[in-house]
Amino acid sequence: MQGAPIAKHPVLIQLSSGLYLGLVFYNPQFESLKFVLEKREFFEIEWPALVISQERGLMPILLGFPFFTIQRSQIIWYTTHIPKELISQYQAYLPVISQQSLPAKEKQKNQKMNREEKIIPFPKIPKEKEDGS
Repeated sequence: MQGAPIAKHPVLIQLSSGLYLGLVFYNPQFESLKFVLEKREFFEIEWPALVISQERGLMPILLGFPFFTIQRSQIIWYTTHIPKELISQYQAYLPVISQQSLPAKEKQKNQKMNREEKIIPFPKIPKEKEDGS
């Protein structure tokens, strides 16, 4: 039996504790991103990073959690328009390992690890219509 289709979309979310960057998950057959962000009481964000402001602009700091759950009532605002520079900086933090650059022993070890751990690389932002879905 195959799992339900999952869509992932990067968003910036402002909580009372700060500005966060992460991936929101939803089932595109039954939900839209707008529905998930505006109507659901709880939703999960993967690869959460706290975004801080520095001289060079917004900088993400990976929190080290695989995901966390947010309650809708905590959200002040959100956006799906994320600066490319911020996405690039965030991608640099993610543990994506190139199998070609590893020795044979490490490749075998990583293949075993990959069966146990799920590492999802940060996606490129799709060029979607401005309809919010």
